[in-house]
Amino acid sequence: MFPVRMPTLGGAVFSHSLQSGGQFANDVIGMVARGDMRSTGSITGDLAAQSLQSYMGHTALGASAAEKVSFSQVEIGGGRITGREVTPEHPQGIEFAMYHVDQYSRPEGDYQKVFSADGAAWYKQHAVDTVVKTPFKAPDGEIDYQKEIVKRLPTPPKRKDRM
Repeated sequence: MFPVRMPTLGGAVFSHSLQSGGQFANDVIGMVARGDMRSTGSITGDLAAQSLQSYMGHTALGASAAEKVSFSQVEIGGGRITGREVTPEHPQGIEFAMYHVDQYSRPEGDYQKVFSADGAAWYKQHAVDTVVKTPFKAPDGEIDYQKEIVKRLPTPPKRKDRM
């Protein structure tokens, strides 16, 4: 028989705060989101998707706001948040990446500046149409390319501490 692990008081407080979009959970999420992954780690999986709902303020706005946006495949940490977002504009979902303004330079291409529940500013980019060329040998022996349009995230901006 395996011992039953009891949740910690801090874990229970975080969980309750997360479910209501509370400040405690958002402060913890923000510390991980902006922190160094070597010391604060990252948040992944279902907990990351729930955390991002809270951190972006959707949970606090109630069920109707949370139904308009959902997240999956989320990873939070190191000044970066990535994942897949489903919205009325993108019902099939689209990849996104967010970069903390204080830690990353301004991205190239289209982006928007968004603010999390703790007031932190983030650059947000969505995947864009990109042409992928795959080489093949044509019947006449020449090299040709098969072209395909796929959605990919733009090249990430540079970290300010590495410039």
